[in-house]
Amino acid sequence: MNKARQSVRSRSAATTILLLAALLQAPGRAVSAERLRVAHSTLTATNSVLWVARDRKIFSRHGLDVSLIYVAGVRSMQALLAQEVEIGSISGTTAIQPNLAGADSVIVGGISNSVLMWLVAAPEIGSVEALRGKRVGVTRFGSLSDFMARNQLRRAGITPDKDVALIQTGGYPESVAAMQANGIQAAMLSPPYHTIAIKRLGFRELIDLSRTTKYQCNALVTLRQFAQSKPAAITAFMEAYVEAVRVFKQDRELTLGVLGRAMRSNDRAILEETYGFYRDYFNDIPQPTLEGIQLILEELAPNIPKAREARPQDFVDLRFVKALETSRAKKNP
Repeated sequence: MNKARQSVRSRSAATTILLLAALLQAPGRAVSAERLRVAHSTLTATNSVLWVARDRKIFSRHGLDVSLIYVAGVRSMQALLAQEVEIGSISGTTAIQPNLAGADSVIVGGISNSVLMWLVAAPEIGSVEALRGKRVGVTRFGSLSDFMARNQLRRAGITPDKDVALIQTGGYPESVAAMQANGIQAAMLSPPYHTIAIKRLGFRELIDLSRTTKYQCNALVTLRQFAQSKPAAITAFMEAYVEAVRVFKQDRELTLGVLGRAMRSNDRAILEETYGFYRDYFNDIPQPTLEGIQLILEELAPNIPKAREARPQDFVDLRFVKALETSRAKKNP
């Protein structure tokens, strides 16, 4: 009888130990997961890898409890500097400008390394020069769309705010709606909104910046203090991001569903075109472009003298992408 009781107790103890072990090894446990608040500044496919990582629970598999927060335009950078978020998916220009003023921000990854933006205008406007006296829409002043609109206008010999009125619309969908209502006659648009405007609504493409301009269009940005104090969290985040890039490229239907929900669209044709574009556009490892950062500095230099002396290397922390490259080389010698 005593032996039977001892056997039951032994089995009970063994079961308890196995249950505890399973709990300790379970991925994404709330008690051990590193909490990260991640801001993204647009509802465009540029941020789709982040959405895939969230919806496929890739972040939790890397020991992270990530909250993705939509914070439009330059306010995403303000949230990062105020430490309301730990990481931001932010335009390179928006990230670099505060840094030149002494902010603690640093780029740890490059999401998009050329300008995914088109200058689109009413069908009767045949050139950038024909925009004189017109109204051009940008999402928000200080945003990438604002920066690029001013850049392209100046290249055409047009003085922004003098020869052309720049109008803040709030977002790319709002810019399309404003063009339809003739509140503006042109706008800087990104995918898929440029496709909607051109193919569905009959507007005209004036410039395709994705083919002409190497640029740190969007970057993963954090504070240097956070990168120094929490390198393991940044490492896990970057590893999750790389895994999500792989899922994005390999699982078409899942990604189309993610795009549709996040972009609030059920237009299959637009989603398919957007997916095809970004599938070939995203790099397997999000290496920033120093050449693209140099262009930002050159564009900022007339208004921010400190940009003339700065080097692209001053704005990046490359150790995390280098670690990813080393890890991939070991796996694929």
